[in-house]
Amino acid sequence: MSFGYGPRFCIGASLARVELVAVFSRLFQRFPALRTTVPVDELPRNEGRITEGPARLPVTW
Repeated sequence: MSFGYGPRFCIGASLARVELVAVFSRLFQRFPALRTTVPVDELPRNEGRITEGPARLPVTW
């Protein structure tokens, strides 16, 4: 996700980053065997979007 830049920078960006760190640290503590079901380089990607991240993230634990 993008928080913008300059005068359009998201006012809640710092809080969002802190929340993401908390979520992911707890997620991996609770599910230590959490893994993607396909290799990372084979994950479908969002093409032509601002973030261009994974379109889906299938996991198993």
